[in-house]
Amino acid sequence: MQFYTLQQASANLGHVISQAVCSHEAAAIVSDSGAVVLIPQEEFESMQAMLRLVSDQRSLSALLAGHAQRDAGRQPDVPAAEQIFHDLQDSDS
Repeated sequence: MQFYTLQQASANLGHVISQAVCSHEAAAIVSDSGAVVLIPQEEFESMQAMLRLVSDQRSLSALLAGHAQRDAGRQPDVPAAEQIFHDLQDSDS
């Protein structure tokens, strides 16, 4: 993570943003009132999706069960993509 004072970030905001986006690395902007973290939008959206996943009990249970099976040396029991996305398949085929 890169750290910038408020004055550095203000003077070079375009560079700070570009650096965070290109490096996929967060930038902390620190001031006397506290700090904020600037992250690329893709990273933020990924974190939001992960939070939704782990906050849903069914999804979290399925994820943990899959990890437990993998850790035990077994192939996780997962349905085929066609079974998961059956409702998205073209009805004409």
